[in-house]
Amino acid sequence: MRSDGTVLDRKFINFPSEKDRLSHVLGRIRRFQKEHGSRQIGSRWAYAKRLNTELARKTGCSIAEYAHENHADVIVFEYLEMKGKISGKKRQKLHLWKKREIQTMCEHKAHRYGIRVSRVCAWNTSRLAYDGSGPVSRDPKNHSLCVF
Repeated sequence: MRSDGTVLDRKFINFPSEKDRLSHVLGRIRRFQKEHGSRQIGSRWAYAKRLNTELARKTGCSIAEYAHENHADVIVFEYLEMKGKISGKKRQKLHLWKKREIQTMCEHKAHRYGIRVSRVCAWNTSRLAYDGSGPVSRDPKNHSLCVF
């Protein structure tokens, strides 16, 4: 992003094969637990945990490498809190989301490249302008477009 707010480049970081493998392993765990109970499933949960950790590492490294390719000075993360009860299908997805490990891995990799890492409060980050000039006005048809 330039100093006037122009976004220079975007990238969606996704690892579909790793996510697919993790979901298949979770499905196998679910089927096994229905049949045998939860006592004999420790090794399968350990495998799912290792897959999830590797996915977090790859995501963090790819964020830092993308910032290095685009000559970024700072990588900014939001403080995200996971408070309250989570029910239904979202519960397992959110419990498997390793936001802190992604940020830590990205921080280590960014420091190798000489990029600073900062964390900001998530409150009003989409509503207020990045330069502190006040609230932004958004286009009613395309919410991703905004005017400072």
